[in-house]
Amino acid sequence: MSDGWLDSTMQAINDRIKSPLWGYIILAWVWFNWPNLAMLFMSDAPVKFRIDYILSQEYFYVHYLLAPVFFGSVLAVITPYAQWLLSLAQKWATDKHSENIYLSKEKEYLNSIRLTGLKVRVAREEEKENAKIDADIKAEVERGKREELVTEDLETARKQMLKEISNLKESVSIEKQTIENIAKEKERLQDLIVASLDVMNDFFKVDNSRSLQQLKSRVEELLTVSDIEASTIRNALRQKKELTSTQALKMLDMVESKIKKEKEKGNNIESNELINQ
Repeated sequence: MSDGWLDSTMQAINDRIKSPLWGYIILAWVWFNWPNLAMLFMSDAPVKFRIDYILSQEYFYVHYLLAPVFFGSVLAVITPYAQWLLSLAQKWATDKHSENIYLSKEKEYLNSIRLTGLKVRVAREEEKENAKIDADIKAEVERGKREELVTEDLETARKQMLKEISNLKESVSIEKQTIENIAKEKERLQDLIVASLDVMNDFFKVDNSRSLQQLKSRVEELLTVSDIEASTIRNALRQKKELTSTQALKMLDMVESKIKKEKEKGNNIESNELINQ
């Protein structure tokens, strides 16, 4: 029975001591009485002197008993408010810190957006510049191709003109040679006509066989044997007379000779064209 009562009493005392009020009162009492505690436990004076000294202090009960109780109670009352103010200050500091973090993140985000925009603009400018360079290169290539085509056309036209000039020169040369041949033939015919007139004049003066033989010799001097044979064949063909075997062979030789001359002439023209090219 006594043990239960003692336990209950000790539990009640323990609960009271553990309460915040008694904690603050004890803390205040120690704060106010630490000089007396030091005097009581650490002085070398006799114990009775130390106790009398402590109790004889002016306003002992007010200063060292009531004051600690009062200030402990005040501390117990204002401590929750102090904790509340401390929590408010802590919350304000936490919010401020969060706000600073948010502003820092926002600044980083805005900087990232601006940097991304700058990168996009730079990439677009690079694309525009590359497109411009590609267009310039393409235009230069096209211009080079056009110039090459124009050069090829000019070269083709030049070769064609050179070929035409060569052909004209060849034609002029042939025409010139033909004119010279005609002039020579004209002179020869003129000489032949004059000589024939002389022969005819002498023919009417022939009085003996010797003179006739001389006249024949002079006629043979005017024309060669081949010329006489050719003229005979042409006259026979114009008069539609039948040719002798000798005349037929002679005509074949004349045709073959003419064909050879034409071939040689054609080969010379082709050689000149190849040289000009």
